[in-house]
This record gives sequence, C-alpha cells and structure tokens, in this order.
Amino acid sequence: MIVRGESGDRYPWEPITLAQQLARTAEAHPDRDALVFEGRRLSWAQTQTEVNRVARALQAAGVERGDHVAVWVPNHIEWILLWLGANSIGAVIVAINTRYKTEEVAYILRQSDAKLLVMVGAFAGIDYLAMLARLRKEDLPELRDVLVISSPEWDAFLDAPEVEIDVDAIAYDDPSFIVYTSGTTGYPKGAVHSSRVLRNECSIAEAMDIDASSRVMNHMPFFHIAGACTGVLPPLITGGAMILMERWDPAHAFELIERERVTVLSGIPTHFIDLLNHDALETADVSTLKTGWIGGANNPPEVIAAIVSSLGMKGILPVYGMTETTSITTIPKLDDPPALIASGKGFPVSDFELKVVDTVSGAELDAGAEGEVCVRGHLVMQGYYENPEATAEVIDDDCWFHTGDLGVIDPNGYLAITGRKSDMFIVGGSNAYPAEIERALSEHPAIKQAYVVGVPDPRLGEVGFAYVELRRDADLDHAGVIAFCKGRLADFKVPRHVEFVTEWPLTATGKIQRFLLRERAEEARTEVSR
Repeated sequence: MIVRGESGDRYPWEPITLAQQLARTAEAHPDRDALVFEGRRLSWAQTQTEVNRVARALQAAGVERGDHVAVWVPNHIEWILLWLGANSIGAVIVAINTRYKTEEVAYILRQSDAKLLVMVGAFAGIDYLAMLARLRKEDLPELRDVLVISSPEWDAFLDAPEVEIDVDAIAYDDPSFIVYTSGTTGYPKGAVHSSRVLRNECSIAEAMDIDASSRVMNHMPFFHIAGACTGVLPPLITGGAMILMERWDPAHAFELIERERVTVLSGIPTHFIDLLNHDALETADVSTLKTGWIGGANNPPEVIAAIVSSLGMKGILPVYGMTETTSITTIPKLDDPPALIASGKGFPVSDFELKVVDTVSGAELDAGAEGEVCVRGHLVMQGYYENPEATAEVIDDDCWFHTGDLGVIDPNGYLAITGRKSDMFIVGGSNAYPAEIERALSEHPAIKQAYVVGVPDPRLGEVGFAYVELRRDADLDHAGVIAFCKGRLADFKVPRHVEFVTEWPLTATGKIQRFLLRERAEEARTEVSR
C-alpha cells in the first residue's frame, strides 16, 4: 500500500529559493515582526536589509556559489541572517552542534569541507575560542578563515562595499544547508538539503494554521532540522514572527509566551513535560497558545492530553520525521478526532509517497502490517555529503528512502510508528521492540521515563535491559518493575535487567542516545558475568 499525501492550497509552493521567499515576505509584510531575540526586534523589511548586508559581506570575503560556510552559533538572529545571506549567493550553510567539543567540531569542519567558520566566543559555559585554539590547521586544509560574532572582525566583515546580489541566479534545487544527524545511533552524517524544503514547509504552515499574525517560539536548536526548517520556514513563508530562545529553559519559556503573546509552541515531549511540571504554570498567562507539534520521541497520550487541558493548546499535533526527510513527515489534521490525534498517528504532510515494507524481503506491505517505513519524493535529502556508501544504504534504486523506523499504515493512510528497526532485539527467536515495552513502563504511576535496549544473553541471544527514572518521592524496586511488565507484556518482552537512573545521555536537542545506553548495559552485563 502506497499512500500519497496532498499539498494544501493556502500556501501554494513555487520553485523558488529561500532568499526569493524572503524578498516576497518582506514586500508583503514589511513592518511585521520577523525576528525577536533578547530585546532585539527586526521587522521583515529590516531582516531583508540585514540579509543583503550579510550576503554582500560573504561575497566580499571570497565566498562563492557552492562554498560551505560552517555556523557554530546558538539560536541568535545572526544564524538566520547567515543562512539566508548564504542562500542569496548560492553558498551552503553547515550547521554545527553547539554542544560539540574540539574533536567533534574538527570532524564536522573537515568532513564538510567548510571554507569559512562563523562562531561565537562562548556558549553554555563552553569556551569556543579555547577549543578553536586547539584545532590543527593542517587537519583542516579547506578552512580559510574564522569569524567571531560580536567581535571587531565581525563588524569589519559586515562593512563590506555595496555590490549587486542577484538572488535570481541561484536555483531552488541547489544545495542550501547541511544538517548533521543527531547522533542517537552513532557517528553524525551530513544530510544535504536545498530550498526545495519550502515545498514541505508550505504544507506544514497550513497544517498548523500559521499565518502572518502567528508568533512562533523557536527554542529548538538551529543545528537541528526541526529548529532550522519547521521553526524558521513557516514564518518565512507566512510573514509570522519568530521568538527565539538561545537554549531551552522552561521558566524563560513562560516569560516569553506571556510577554510576546506566543501562539505556536512546539518541541519534544521533554519540553512539554518541563512546562507541565513547572511552578510557573499556575500563574503564567498562556492563553495565546493555539497550535504546535510534539515529536522527536515517543509521544505519550497522557502528555498530549495534559498539553490540551493545562496549556490550552487544542491544536497540539504529534508528528513524525527525521533529519533526512526535512523534519516533519507525517502529521494529523487539526480537525481529526481527538482520539486519533492522541494516538500519535499522522498522514503525509505534503505530496510525497509513503509505504511500509517487509524488513527481510523488502516487499511492499498492505494496510495493518508492520514493516519498515519508506518515503519517496521532494522532502528526501539529496544525500549524505561525501558519503555515497551511506547514502546508498538508505536510498534505493527507485529513490525510496528507508528510514530504519518500523510502522503500520491504517486503511485511511495514517502512519503509526511502532519502533526502530535497529532498536529491535530478538529474544529466543521472537522480535521485541523497545517502543512497545517503553509504552508499557510509562503507564506505571511511579515511572517518569523509561528506555529499553537489547543486551546479549547466553541462552536467549538477547534480552531487554530497562533504564528507569522514577518520579519524585516514588518507591519502586527492580522486582516491582518486572512484576508490572509481566502483567502487561508477553514474557519474552519483559526486561530481565533494570537500572534506576536520574540522568540520561542526551543529544543537544534532548534526544536519548540509545547507543550509549546499549554500551553501558553491555558493560554492566559483562561485569556481572565475570
């Protein structure tokens, strides 16, 4: 069964670049707020002026069409100006994770062939300049220059002479930015995307009812596909405002929601759980909140229900997507039944194709059968930069991108994600999926969060190892967890090992790094067996 989504007609897509879209929006909504960050406020007309200034500066600095500009900057206005400025001259932004350390940054700079690095001096207690000093020039042969924002050199960079910038000379399908995978399963790979991402974001803007009056809070990091695409592009398309947060802080989020009258709030479940458990919820004015998405991890139905009841967000929509598929891939409709929305199911957000295939044979499966989720169409990345082997592993000869996620398509074309193909472990010949076990564990009133990985077992091949974080003042032991699971799951799915934790290995966007949990569990099992 192949499902094809439909693009909306409210914001019809045209084959234009990000820079051309900015010009249209600045002309249509010149005086509306575009970018708001810590007392700084730019209208769309002012944003256009600043983007042109950055484009001229990049060109004067020797950046040419196709060159790569690495951006090691948190959610500041300059990040967006650099992206749109680079797009204006056909250069490509390389987004660097703001939590990376020296070796990780060196890898991205080297692997991406970055010609220019733009960075801040420090962020979140990390001394970027000290790390920069430890980079070996001989290891980065392509890197020509480094610019530090808010330095005298940055000011001089922006004072470039007036030159003509021809944004119409750039093609919409030229590479525009490279976003590296978040590292939940191993070494990051650079997914290359073009201005074609606007095609998906036009439909996302309509699905979330975003317009020129919307005020979108963007706290998801810009080095992440959700921050860069789904946070920035719907406002760019519609003329809505972006309210930027340098990094996630629930107390500050409440302040911004109230002060800036935020209407659209999105994030991973952790972000919403933080808000729902914060003392400020009792007094903060969140009456302006209307819509948003929740995704990036399992979306617990009880969290979605609490978002509706406590934050008043009747338009909260669970989504599914990934770096390689331009962020959001499936999303329910605002007028879908509440029970369907709470289930986490979603429909293809725009006119691309979706199917589920058998994990062994690759054969297309009918509705109701579980298999690997595959997508084909405009939202799929152009490939992993300078990594044809990895690209060939996930994009087949018929242009289907194999997500590595497991799912089921219902008769109406809605997709439910059931787990990850790579997370699955086999217990005595039976397939066990962590997502299913985690959902069962999340139903225990004492459990705040739980994640499960498979570890080697001498008799069964593999068994489940559960990491459990308890709610404050909760009382639950190993035996209690096992007994609870036995009452809800087939015996082969019940974890054999339980470890209680208070901290998790996270990516900078708050995703659990399962490969680290798996390594830790295997080490623990090795110690026990000695």
